[in-house]
Amino acid sequence: MSKISSIGNSVRPYIQKINTWCEKPYKALANVKIGKYKPMQIVNNNYIKDNTKFITGLGVASIVLKDGVGCYMYVTQSLNNKEIPDDKRKFVAALDLANGGLMILTQLGMFFTISNKKVQEKMFNKLFGKYFDRAASKGYQAKLKNNDLLKDMKGTDFHRVLNKARKDVKGAFENVTSLVAASIVAKRMLVPFIATPLADKTGEWMNRHEKPDKVNKDTKNTYNTHKAAIDDKINESETTKSTAPTAKKNSNLLDKFKKS
Repeated sequence: MSKISSIGNSVRPYIQKINTWCEKPYKALANVKIGKYKPMQIVNNNYIKDNTKFITGLGVASIVLKDGVGCYMYVTQSLNNKEIPDDKRKFVAALDLANGGLMILTQLGMFFTISNKKVQEKMFNKLFGKYFDRAASKGYQAKLKNNDLLKDMKGTDFHRVLNKARKDVKGAFENVTSLVAASIVAKRMLVPFIATPLADKTGEWMNRHEKPDKVNKDTKNTYNTHKAAIDDKINESETTKSTAPTAKKNSNLLDKFKKS
């Protein structure tokens, strides 16, 4: 214990300095106004109202912002990448744009779905509800009687502590499930299956202002849409085989006629 206290005493001055450094910019931001509103006041109110949801939303917002910036950089890089053929650049850029747009939309959708109070309540009760129900509460109270420090705890105090523990566990569960749903399920599982098919549509949208290549009106189309090219070759070879013996036969008869 003495070692721990000595470490704490040595670290405390540095923590106080960090708090002092952070205090000045925080106060400066707190006084900033945008119209009639103070952004930091809105942040503080949302944090006080539901700190778990605020922290989770802040985490998802940072992920979405990062993906948005990355999407812009990838699309710009693909359009200007000279190593990619000219006729393929817009498709690659369309794939990057579809991938980035879907990541943002699916992450937001999963966050607002999973973080919903009704959804969270059902998920939490299904996984952890048995640890906070009436039977579990009685079991905890029975175990407390064997503890010398807590055996005299009143029922109201016990339920208050248990409810707080349930709230804290539920908050951590909401935070983890929302981040997992947004960053893993949406980003790594759903998006790859949708991005590639959507890239064709995105490519068409990106090329909507480009005019198609002009074809000379004197150019004749010799391609037969009703018959494959291989069929022409087969018919040509069969015709050659069928006519070759006949020509040979006629030439032999003509020779015989001349001799006679």
